[in-house]
Amino acid sequence: MPRIAVCAVLLALTAFARADTHDDAARALREDGSVKVRAQAAIVLGQRGDAEAVPLLAEALASDAAPAVRIAAAGALGRLGGRGAREKLEAARRSDADRAVRAAAARALDVLGLAFSIDEPGGSAGGAAARSALREAIARHITAHGWEVLERGGVVLKPTVLRVDVDAGAGRTVVAVRAALVAVDGDGRMAAMLESGARLSAAGAIPEAKVAAYAARALDAAARALCEDLAARLGGR
Repeated sequence: MPRIAVCAVLLALTAFARADTHDDAARALREDGSVKVRAQAAIVLGQRGDAEAVPLLAEALASDAAPAVRIAAAGALGRLGGRGAREKLEAARRSDADRAVRAAAARALDVLGLAFSIDEPGGSAGGAAARSALREAIARHITAHGWEVLERGGVVLKPTVLRVDVDAGAGRTVVAVRAALVAVDGDGRMAAMLESGARLSAAGAIPEAKVAAYAARALDAAARALCEDLAARLGGR
């Protein structure tokens, strides 16, 4: 590269590296003809921690012709995180034409850590109220473990309400539940298949109107056990 061209590249990198906003780096990533400048722009945007840069970096990861730029964009998205970043990284990990870009996307996802989306639960036991209670409880306990809950993507959790039994007699009412959870990773492989149950006992008869609330409490306990088992199963991932 001629000396004048080298100086121009260095001046461009210095200018947007020192800019008060991300505008110069964003413009360079979108428009500059130099692969080196675009790659450095992606790195700078990631280092600044500006969430507004996620859509632009995601576009670069999906469509820039140069693998070096896509690799830099993947690393920057791994720094910034967020739903949009994760979705684009998962897409690049699965389907980018360049092996090095796929590997960079996988590394960035490792930096972001595990995240989960939760399918609508299956099973007819307990009706819609029980299914809703199980899903909400799983989301709550997943979050308590420090993991992110997504609308879609990540590890997909498929919960099922297997049983909701109410046994009244001898002056007590026992609500017993059983639930299952299947975890499917981003490549469609089963990562875990778990099952747990819980029982809740109350003195006397439980009014019909309160059975759903007691079942929800029992399902919360089952969901907590399922998520603890899931954490143990995926702890090394």
